Order: sequence, then structure tokens, then C-alpha cells
Amino acid sequence: MNVVHPVRHLLRAKDLADARYRERLDVATLAEAAHLSPAHFSREFRRAFGESPHQYLLTRRMERAAALLRNTDRSVADICLLVGLRSIGSFTTTFGRTYGMSPSAYRATHEPALVRARVPTCVLQAYARPQPSTFGEDSRGRPG
Repeated sequence: MNVVHPVRHLLRAKDLADARYRERLDVATLAEAAHLSPAHFSREFRRAFGESPHQYLLTRRMERAAALLRNTDRSVADICLLVGLRSIGSFTTTFGRTYGMSPSAYRATHEPALVRARVPTCVLQAYARPQPSTFGEDSRGRPG
């Protein structure tokens, strides 16, 4: 029988929080993903990752909000809702605690999104792809 290490179950819950941070996720939902009771899950999560499940989810939301503030022109209220929070006041307070400034002040420290032209990842990957070799020794062993 395959025995799964307990941390693997915690990683399932962590992956769920990473993938579905926009949704209303509570400890009970995350604990269910880890196949643990909510109280045991919270203790084990904190022991394994150094923060509570709620704090981990809030941190993911703030990181995503910061990226949206840097890379889009969406309003602060829109970003608040996009990252899964319901209160703009709580969002602003939490963002301020995390980044040391309000969302608007954070945005002001970066160039406006319109100024920076973003290159799609597929274009960057195509440009970075190695070109076929043109060295003479590559053609030596070939007939013709």
C-alpha cells in the first residue's frame, strides 16, 4: 500500500489556495483538500509553512494585487474584487501593512502600464529559441 507523507496532503491545500485565491476559501475547504480536520490542518500548515492558511492565502492575494497594480490600469476597487476580497477598506489596510503604502501610492511608484509595452511570452520564447547551427563541422559528416 502506498503511504503518502502528511506534507503532501498539505501541499494539495497550498496548491488549491494558489490556484483558486480569487474564490472564497476557508480553512474547512482547505482542510478537506488535505484530508485533515480543520484544527489539525491549521496546526500542521503553520508548522510546515511558517504561517497560517489564512495568512498564506492573504499573502497570495496581495502579491497578485501588486502585480495587477504594476501591470494594468484597473481601478483599486476592481483589483480588490479580482483578487477575491470584498471590502476595499480591508484591502487597502492589508495592502498597506504588506507593502508599506496604499495601493494607489504603490501604483504611483511604477511606470504606468500604458508606457510599458509588454511582449507576449510566446514571442519572447520564439526569439530566445536557438537558431539552427551554421558551423562548418555540422555539415562535414553529411553526404552531399
